[in-house]
Parts: sequence; structure tokens; C-alpha cells
Amino acid sequence: MRCPKTIMCMAIIVSPVALLNLCAQVGASASTGQKTTADAQQSNPANMASTYVPLDSWVYPAIERLAALGYVQTDFAGQRPWTRMECARLVIEAGERAADNSETEAGALYRSLSFEFALELRREDGAPNTGFQVESIYSQVVGISGQPVVDGYHFAQTLANDFGRPYGEGTNSYTGAALRAVAGPIAFYVRGEYQKSGTVIQPSQAAQAAIAAADFTPAASAGPPSNVSGFRLIDAYVALAFKNNQLSFGQQSLWWGPDSDSAMIFSDNAQSIPMLRYDRVSPFKLPGFLGVLGPMRVQFFIGRLSGQQFAQLPNGNIAGHAGVSLGDQPFIHGMKWTLKPTPNLELGFSRTVIFGGPGFPVTFNSFSRSVFSTQSGNFTGNDPGDRRAGFDFSYRIPGLRDWLTLYGDSFADDEPFPPAYPTHSAWSPGLYLSKLPYLHKVDLRAEGAFTPDRLFPGFFYFNVHYLDGYTNARQIMGSWVGRQGSAWQLSSTYWFSGRNTLQFGYRSMWVDHSFLQGGWVRDISANTNLALGANFALQAGIQYERWQFPLLSPGPVSNVTTSVQISYTPRWSVR
Repeated sequence: MRCPKTIMCMAIIVSPVALLNLCAQVGASASTGQKTTADAQQSNPANMASTYVPLDSWVYPAIERLAALGYVQTDFAGQRPWTRMECARLVIEAGERAADNSETEAGALYRSLSFEFALELRREDGAPNTGFQVESIYSQVVGISGQPVVDGYHFAQTLANDFGRPYGEGTNSYTGAALRAVAGPIAFYVRGEYQKSGTVIQPSQAAQAAIAAADFTPAASAGPPSNVSGFRLIDAYVALAFKNNQLSFGQQSLWWGPDSDSAMIFSDNAQSIPMLRYDRVSPFKLPGFLGVLGPMRVQFFIGRLSGQQFAQLPNGNIAGHAGVSLGDQPFIHGMKWTLKPTPNLELGFSRTVIFGGPGFPVTFNSFSRSVFSTQSGNFTGNDPGDRRAGFDFSYRIPGLRDWLTLYGDSFADDEPFPPAYPTHSAWSPGLYLSKLPYLHKVDLRAEGAFTPDRLFPGFFYFNVHYLDGYTNARQIMGSWVGRQGSAWQLSSTYWFSGRNTLQFGYRSMWVDHSFLQGGWVRDISANTNLALGANFALQAGIQYERWQFPLLSPGPVSNVTTSVQISYTPRWSVR
């Protein structure tokens, strides 16, 4: 894609969003008389660039619990990650109530978060936005005794939502570091690690033939690689901020959904994507009567996939070879709009489109068609791309505001709005109890997910043009529930303090027998996150799993996964 085309394409999308923000900012300026001097602009937190909090950080469940307890009302759980400056704003919001309740669960969470975002809180008070920090240095060892299952696109995953890290039987290790820097309106972030994974037993010839038939490919696409040994970037980007808007470019991860363990349309289950992203990092309100919609946030991105091996050409032929990535990888763009009509109700609307690739050159017309088309196109001439629409919500129940939150996530393939096509959509409902009666240090979460039968087995996350479907680097970008699966899971966390937790979980998943003969997975787990002083943290876990997929094994298979991670967080910075 040439640079001029990229600029025009971005203008098509960013312009409506920028217009909405501009309307809100003009209204705010007229009513408050904002300063326009250079000094005021530099000291204004709205113009301070900030790096994003990693999606696997303890910060998200901590703020989510504060919100469920009623101390935070302008968080957007269905649109992550959040910047560090935005988290500091949420801490300030929580402090208006939590600081006066220091002996409560909310007080413990508030103290931990205040310590984590101490620098950003000073910048909210006018300190200069300059500095460099080593965010963390960490090493994790994951041992898997017994055969795991790794191909979530066709079967299931023993480990999910882990940035697409490779894993296999034996010892798996991940050693890395994260660095961040800010200078006024510019921010930089790099997180990379050396990865070494165990072995994975390859499917039999009969299983590969069945996979090829299910995917309509001449041979079975190769699944996630095993015996990996090498360095990989997890996230790495540069960002530019202006008036609570932020543009970022580089390797980036997204989580679009209110669920804790299963985001249907975009998650960190696969590797991050190199993308250009626009993000309204703090909520804004539209002027006039449109303000009834409440605070809202908007995100847009355009990036390029990797690892796609097969694509059907307009003439019906299939390009590609098993285990070899296509030379012309498709692009993907997505947009999410989230709003809060009330402090207790959050609504999210999202859309992603895969376009381009072999036989479908990326042009101004093909891009604009993928953005604006609502009708099915002609596969041989005006194909709009592989489109998915998502809807999610979160609602704190009246009378139980500080106890119970209900939420749900969904997506539809080639349909404009999942609730309008409930039987044609995939769903993931859930509930969260922030505390239990007489056990206020204990929470409880229950979630489910399913991708139903539609048109043909394995319809969801698949596409007749992009035959490797909704994947990046051979892993599903959405939910680990897969193409025709159902699942439910329970988890409960004991909060010793804001940073120290112990969690128990159970998961049950099954795949319909019409898709690759079906199968099932069940596992039980325990995980702990402990702060060892101000600079070190320990994460440890154990999981027992039992699974059976007839195409992979004639009988049930068991495995045990143990993991230990030590993280060092220096509490110094260069300014």
C-alpha cells in the first residue's frame, strides 16, 4: 500500500471521529474559556502522550473491581488498553470516595493504584510530561507435563489470551523487558522477549485431510509452530497526543469486550498486529441534546495480518501452500464506539473488516468499499471484504449496584447488528459479583461463550476468500471458544490486598461433533499474584486439564501446567 493511499484512507475514517471530538471541544472551550498559551498547552494533561498499560497487567482487574464497587463510573471496560494517564484520571475519580474509606476493600485498591501511577498523578497536577523508565524486567517458566492442545482455530487451546506465545509439551520460557518514555505530546513503548517453547505432536494424515476439507483448502494449513526459539516483540509503538486524542503506530494489542476471559471480536489471544491506531483516550460528550448519550470513547485502527497461508482467488483457484505464509498478506481495519448513557450502563458497537490480499489489490476504492459497504458484493469484482460486527454491554444491577454486574459480548458475520440477528450471532454472557455476603474479600465471576451452527460447520471466524479465517500468526484474534464451540467457566478471587490475590478457576468447553468430529476440554486451575515489596512481583499457577478430540487422540488426554514468573519493576526514572 502506498503512503498517499494510506493517508486518504485514514482521512475517510478519522474525519468523522475528529469532527465529533471537535464539536465537543469547541463547546467545552466556549463554556470554560480554555487557555491557549503554549505553557498552558504543555501543562494540560489532555496534551500529554502516555503509553498503554499492558493487557496482562494487574491494573485492569483492580480498576474493574473498584468500578463494580461503585467507586469509578467513567471507565470503559469494553475498550482496552487504557493509557497510564487515563488510569491516573480514574484513580483520581476513585479517590474522591475511596480515600475516605481506607479500611475497606476499595481503600486497599486505591492505595495500590495510587502508588503505581504516582508519576502520572503528579503530571495531572501540572508536572512536566518527560521521562524514561524501565517498566519491567521479567522471566517466566511454564512447564507442561502431558500433551497440550494448541490449535484453537480447529480444536482448542490449553493456554489462551497470552499474546500468541508459543507453547508445547515440556519446558517453555519467556524472558523479556518493557521500556517506556514520554516527552510532552510524544510517547514511546517497547516490550519484547526471548521465547523458547516445547514440542507439539503434529496431527495425523487423516486429521490433516479432515482439516483441509473443513477449510476448503488443498492441504491442511499448518497450526501454531512448535520448538520455537527466538526473540519477538509483544508491543512496540510511538504515540502522538493532542486534546485527549492519541495516534499510535507500531505493534499493538487490543481487547474489545467487557468479558474477563473471552473477547469475541478482538482479544490478545493472537500475536499483536502492526497497526496505525486512533484512540480517544479519555471520554468526551457531544454538545447540546446529543449529550444525553453520555460519555463516549472511539477507536479506529488499520493494520496488516501475518501467517495467512491460503486464499481463494476471484477465478476460483486457491493460492498458497501449507506452512508457507502468503507473500501478499491481507489487511484488517476496525472501529469501536463505546458510550455510557448512565454511569451504570455501558454500550459498545464495533466492526472489523479483512480486505486485500491475493487477487484483491488494495486501492482507494477497495478500501472505501470495505469501510462503507452494507450489501454483499460480487466475489469476483467488488468484494467488500470479510466483515464482522460486534455489540457488547455492561450493566450494574439496580438495588445491587455495588454487588452485581451483568455483561455480554457478541459478534455477527456479514450481519450489521448482532441483537437484530440473535440466532445468526455468537454470544458470550457473564456476571461479576464484586464481593460475596460476609466474604467481602472474595469475588465471583461466571462466563459463557458459544459460536452456533450456521450455513456450514465451522462457519464463525471462517471466510470463503480468506481460508485461514479470522487469524493472525495462525491463532484466532477473537475468542478461544473457536469456530463451533460452547464453553462456560467459573472463577473466584480472594483479594489479600490491592496487589496480592489468589484465584481459583474451572473451565468446560466442547466442540460440536459436526465440526471435525467435535471434542471437549475441561480444566481446573489456581493462580496467585503477589507483590514482593515495592520492586518485585511473583506470579505462579497450576492447571490440570483433561481433553479429547477424536481426530487428535483416540482417548482422553491429561496434562498438568505449572508456571512461575518473577518480575522486577524499577522505581526510578530519568527526567
